[in-house]
Amino acid sequence: MNARAAAAVVWFVLSAVALIAPVYTTLGNRIEPRVLGLPFSLVYVLLVVAANTLVLAWLYVRRVVDDEEPDPP
Repeated sequence: MNARAAAAVVWFVLSAVALIAPVYTTLGNRIEPRVLGLPFSLVYVLLVVAANTLVLAWLYVRRVVDDEEPDPP
């Protein structure tokens, strides 16, 4: 496993921690402020999911996870 793949694993562990107690209950578990009419608790979860989607897309484009496999012809 290279350094980028290890950093990706750390990222996803930290993002999972951001969605469970006590981190979520400290940072994201509140209704106000409303963002575009949505409660902050929902926006917090959506931001974490969106960040994970961007990281997964970056890993896919950069071929970080399967970089040791040969490219198909």
